[in-house]
Amino acid sequence: MKAAVIKKPGVIAIEQIPDPKPAEGEVLLKVEACALCGTDQRVLSGEKHVDVAIVGHEITGTVAEVGAGVKSIKKGERYIVQTVIGCGQCPMCKIHRENLCEKGFIAMGYQFNGGFAEYMVMPKVAVDQGCLIPIPKETAADLGTLIEPLSCCVNGMKYIPMETLEHAVVFGGGIIGVLNALVARARGAKTITIMDVSQERLDLLKRLGLPFDNLVNSAKVKPEDWVKTATGGRGVDAVVVAASVKALVGVGMNILRRAGHLSIFAGMPKSDPMIPMDLNKIHYQELNLHGANSSSQDEYLKARDMLVSGKIDGRPLVTHRFSLDQFHEAVKIQSDPAAGSLKIVIVP
Repeated sequence: MKAAVIKKPGVIAIEQIPDPKPAEGEVLLKVEACALCGTDQRVLSGEKHVDVAIVGHEITGTVAEVGAGVKSIKKGERYIVQTVIGCGQCPMCKIHRENLCEKGFIAMGYQFNGGFAEYMVMPKVAVDQGCLIPIPKETAADLGTLIEPLSCCVNGMKYIPMETLEHAVVFGGGIIGVLNALVARARGAKTITIMDVSQERLDLLKRLGLPFDNLVNSAKVKPEDWVKTATGGRGVDAVVVAASVKALVGVGMNILRRAGHLSIFAGMPKSDPMIPMDLNKIHYQELNLHGANSSSQDEYLKARDMLVSGKIDGRPLVTHRFSLDQFHEAVKIQSDPAAGSLKIVIVP
């Protein structure tokens, strides 16, 4: 089969390798589509280490073969892949929150080969956990790849009562910021504002016709000043930090109304994740701060249903499609803000 193979950090080759075979309890998927994400970029550049040579975790596939002992999954069925695999034994895993596994979860595309290939194997531990999420036959493959990142946004926002909120601000106009904003809209937030320092990114969102009320260039307008004017000094109900810029956490706190919610969706640089924080602001204004770390099956099912039902229209989000032979071009375009990409999908 053909695959994008990491030969060494920062060096990827598109080459023919032996077709994988499913062992007992495993499932072989024919990859229909696998999308690029920001974490993939860090791995492919050599910045982030993984244990495998083939990455890619936003996957739609069709069952090509099942190993001995697999009963509930049949050849020809279509699935998307749940990335996170827990230990199955700790208290968090026992309530099916494997993304918070106390032993540290493992993942498809990180500890097991992923989807930038024509075929991939779902290991027994993933099959047993239920990491194959069924999708309808009529669901487009590239739409299926959105379920994984959307599930992470569903997870991060589950602590926020979006149904009752007047105004939510999302920092970050990339695909994750957009998906967070679409979840907020789908759940009933009345006004959605996206802030980003890239005017090119904001112009792209406008061209795509996405259902947001305000697109604000935070390099030109101070967020605190904009929010003060927009809300009559009251502040917004919720802020989602979907960009890995730690200073935005402090800015987010400053623009919240009393009893507002702040979701720290993006991970911050591990070498320098600390910021000064006014704890009295949290105390006296009763602010709610939330984290977000991947997702578990329940969020995948909610995300799938949002996309399949059309409650969230994912069709405008996939701006580019490439074959495996065009993999290097796809990576280059995704890393260039001026290239006009939002979500890039590899179709083997």
